[in-house]
Amino acid sequence: MKTVQHTSPGGSSGAAGDRTAQVLDPAGNWHPSMWRTLPVKHPTRWASRPVLSTVRDHLRSAPALTTAADVRASFDALAAVSAGDAFVVQAGDCAEPFGSELVRGVAGRDRVIGSMATRLSAVLDKPVVTIGRLAGQFAKPRSKPTEVVDGRELPSFRGLIINGPDFEERSRTPDARRMIAGYYNAKAVFHELHRIAHHNASNLLDLPLLVDPTGTHEVDALRHLGEHSSSRPADGSLSSALAGYGTTRRAAAGWQHRGLWTSHEALVLDYEEPLVRRDQVTGQWYLASTHVPWIGERTRDVDSAHVRFLAGLSNPLACKIGPSADVDEVLRLCAVLDPHREPGRLTLILRMGRAKADERIGAIVSAVRDAGHPVVWMCDPMHGNTIATKSGFKTRRLDDIAAEISSFFHHVRAAGQWPGGIHLEMSPDDVGECLDAGAGPDADVSGSSYETLCDPRLNGSQALVINEIVGDLLAG
Repeated sequence: MKTVQHTSPGGSSGAAGDRTAQVLDPAGNWHPSMWRTLPVKHPTRWASRPVLSTVRDHLRSAPALTTAADVRASFDALAAVSAGDAFVVQAGDCAEPFGSELVRGVAGRDRVIGSMATRLSAVLDKPVVTIGRLAGQFAKPRSKPTEVVDGRELPSFRGLIINGPDFEERSRTPDARRMIAGYYNAKAVFHELHRIAHHNASNLLDLPLLVDPTGTHEVDALRHLGEHSSSRPADGSLSSALAGYGTTRRAAAGWQHRGLWTSHEALVLDYEEPLVRRDQVTGQWYLASTHVPWIGERTRDVDSAHVRFLAGLSNPLACKIGPSADVDEVLRLCAVLDPHREPGRLTLILRMGRAKADERIGAIVSAVRDAGHPVVWMCDPMHGNTIATKSGFKTRRLDDIAAEISSFFHHVRAAGQWPGGIHLEMSPDDVGECLDAGAGPDADVSGSSYETLCDPRLNGSQALVINEIVGDLLAG
C-alpha cells in the first residue's frame, strides 16, 4: 500500500515530528484529483466542460497565491491557540465582491480586525491570531439550487466565482471563466496585504478587476498587478519577511497587529484542485489559494469529496459544525482530518444558533477532548442566528450573537477546554444588515444600507461591541 509522507506542518515548533498519513484513494494514495471520484455536495453545473478544462489548465500553471512557508507559519500560530497560549479573531465578508471595491476594502478589514485583536490581547495578555475571510471567499452554498421571481426560475446566486447576482439568465449561468476572475482578484488582495504589512505606499490602480469574466484586457492588467512591488519578498512569503505576521505582538507602546492570514470555504473544488502545489522541501501537498481553508456545514459529509480533498493537504484546516451534527460524525471528521492529533491542524467552528447552543456544544466538546484531538475551538455565532424581517431582508440580532458566544464560552470551559476564537461575518463599512442590541421584535433593517452579496454582516461598530463582550468573557 502506498502512503503519502507528511512532515508536521508545525514548522519550527516540531511538535508532531514526521508523520505518515493514511489519506488514501482507492488506488492507494492521495492526489489532488481524487475528489472527482467521490460524491460532491453542492456541485457546480458549469455551462461548458471544454471551457472548464481550459480554466483548470490556466490555474494549474498560474503562480501560487501563498507559500509553503506561510502555510507552516499559520499552522504554528494555530498550534499556540490549541495550547491555550493565544486566541483567534477570524472575520470578513460573507461573500467577497470583485473589483476595486474588493481591494480598497482590505485595509478597512485589516484595521477593524486588528483593533479587535489588540484589545483582546490587552485583556488576555496573550497574542491574538488574526485571520480574514479574504482572497477567496467568492462562493457560497445555498439552501436551494434555484429561486423563483415573478414566476421565473433561475439558478440561485452562489458567489461571483460561479455566477452573477443579477436575476437574468446570462448572469445566473455558471461560467467557469469566473474562476480566473477569482484568482486574479485574490492575487490583488494578497498584494494589498503585503503592502499594508510593510507600510508602503499603494501602487494599486483603480482597475475593474474582472467584474466581467470575458474582459481580456482586464485579465492582462491584473496579471502584472504588483509584480514589481518592492513590498513583496523574493520568495513571495509574508512570514519570512515580517516576523510574527498574522499574530499580535507586544511592543513598548502596547500590543501591535501585524497583518492577516487568509481563509475561505473551499467549496469550488474545480478552483481549488489546480491551485494545489507540492512543497519542494518536504514533499507535502499544500493548497496555495489560501492559508486556512475550511469545510462548510453543508459539505462536511466525512465520505464526500470536500472532506477527503482537504484531508490530504498540509494546511491547517477548519470545519464548521452545526446543530445537525452528532457526536459520532464529529469524531469521524476528526479522525480523517486530524489523524495524528497535531496541535494546530484542525479547528472546529461551532455554529449552533442561540436556541441549540446549550443543548449541543457540551457533548461534542467533551467527546473530542476524550478522543485526544487537540483542536482549536471557535464560535461562529452568525450562521445559526439568521432570521427574516417583515420586509423580507435576512438579518441577525446582536442579542442572539452575544448569547451564543456566551454559551460557547461556558460549555467549552466546563469541558476543561480553551475557547479559542470567534468567527464573524463583518464589514468595516457603516452597513445596516444586523440589528443592534435591544432591537424590538418588529425592528427592521434599511434597504439603503443593505449591501451584502449574500448574508447579513456586522458593521465595524457592531463588531467592536461583540468584541467587548468577548473581552469580558475572556477576563471573567
